[in-house]
Amino acid sequence: MLKLYPFIQEMINCETTIQKIEVFNRWNLNKCRVFLFDEEKSNFGNIGRSINYGKFNLIGLGDYQKIWVIDENTSNTRDNVLPVARIVNYDLNIFTYINDLYRGRNVPDKENLIKFLNEIKQTHLTNNISTALMERYTTPINSELLAKMIESYVYFDSLEFDVFQSNVPQTLEENKYIWMREIWDDADTYLNNDEAIQHYEAVCCYILKAFILKNTKNLSTESKIAEFKRYCFDELCVFLELEMPLLILFLKNDSSVQEVFKKLQIRAKKLVDKIHNTAWDIFHIRLLEQSVLFDCMEDREVVYLHYFATADSGLAEVLRANPIKMLVYYSRKLIPIRRYSSLDFFTQDELDFYTTEQKVRLREEAVQSIDFRSVKQKLIDELGILLTK
Repeated sequence: MLKLYPFIQEMINCETTIQKIEVFNRWNLNKCRVFLFDEEKSNFGNIGRSINYGKFNLIGLGDYQKIWVIDENTSNTRDNVLPVARIVNYDLNIFTYINDLYRGRNVPDKENLIKFLNEIKQTHLTNNISTALMERYTTPINSELLAKMIESYVYFDSLEFDVFQSNVPQTLEENKYIWMREIWDDADTYLNNDEAIQHYEAVCCYILKAFILKNTKNLSTESKIAEFKRYCFDELCVFLELEMPLLILFLKNDSSVQEVFKKLQIRAKKLVDKIHNTAWDIFHIRLLEQSVLFDCMEDREVVYLHYFATADSGLAEVLRANPIKMLVYYSRKLIPIRRYSSLDFFTQDELDFYTTEQKVRLREEAVQSIDFRSVKQKLIDELGILLTK
């Protein structure tokens, strides 16, 4: 479990933005950046709303119209002077729809999709498909199809939208074809990003174990939750601060996560696929947070706001169930502060038991040798046995 720096705890206890700025200045946090998501207004003025057309949504990590950023550039001025870059990350579905639209194929809810993509183009957001590529690589992939999808994406990014959807063959500038090749070459990075894929597999393990426990008879809810905690700490050897609260609420049948896990029913068709889809709904938040971390490390003179373009409401429901109140970039780490804290789900005795220096060290050593994909397969086999009973 993540122990908070004292200055973060001070900020959490503050009631006003001015008090938080005072804490920032008092601690002399010139290498820090704090994103606040629950302020009355933003210090960036009107930076644009989220976009929604039918089932197509453009979602931020928080309400960016209320975001307030504190760093060395803004902590001593009334008005923010930093430029803002807005980046849209696409899920696999919309990445696929862009390809189908460019090639004149039928797409679901085409009218709303066109409105959605056109507004993204009109607001001049920076496009990014790294999350879609990573999601694509967790399923069997046809290289020729992927090449065509990348080609369509480059046309979408490079052309005016009415030209893009005209289905008339176009010629791009030479540098765009070079970029197309670079995307293809860089795609191997996502395939070989073992750390990220292992993290995704760990999320799958969390969901599988919680689902199995939830549908295990002759166990009380309290016993299921206790076993879930034990399994995550002692066998998976990893604490996922976003996923743990969500799945404890799931085990409690809490209404706040009903929409997040509504696809997971004991007799649902293609249940394992639905578990994978739910894991991606959650993991996409992790990828957006990781992008924020990289941006903070790379560029201190610009604030990057990441959005997610999706045809699935799952990510929005996860953010709604346990929203981010604050993101803190400090010491090359990104620390999320959400609505729920550890004390909302653990007793002090449990925290003391699981967070001793020895137990933390043993988990850190043990997790290095755990192959979460193999663990996931064992849980899928266990689920299969449960489903035949």
